[in-house]
Amino acid sequence: MSDWLDFVFRLSNRFLRPYPLCHSRPDRSLSYRGRYFGLCARCTGMYLSGLISIILFPIRKGILSPTTSAVIGCILLVPGGIDGTTQMLGNRESTNQLRVITGTFMGIGIVLFAEGFLFTLLSI
Repeated sequence: MSDWLDFVFRLSNRFLRPYPLCHSRPDRSLSYRGRYFGLCARCTGMYLSGLISIILFPIRKGILSPTTSAVIGCILLVPGGIDGTTQMLGNRESTNQLRVITGTFMGIGIVLFAEGFLFTLLSI
C-alpha cells in the first residue's frame, strides 16, 4: 500500500502541482511520508467526489427530480462557502480534515446542481 501511495503522490506532484485552479499550498494539502499531494485538501475532496458522482449517475438517475437535485446541490455548496470564506477573512483557521469534508460536499453539490439545472433547461 505504501508503494502505491508514494506513486500516487509523486504522480500528482508531476501533473497536478502546476494546476491553475488550485493554490496547492503544502500547508493545505494532504501529505504522506513527507510528500504533499498535488492539489489542496478541499480540491482533492471536490474533484474525487465529483468524479464519483458522475460515475454513479446511471445508478441514481431518476431518483431525484431536476428541481430537487438542483436545490440539494445548492445546499451542499453552502458549507464549503462558509468554511472557505471565514478562513479567507481570517475569522478562523480550517483543518485539512474539514477541507476534505467540505470539498466532498462541494463536489457532490456541483454535480447535482449542474445535473438538475441542465435537465430543467433541456425539458423546457
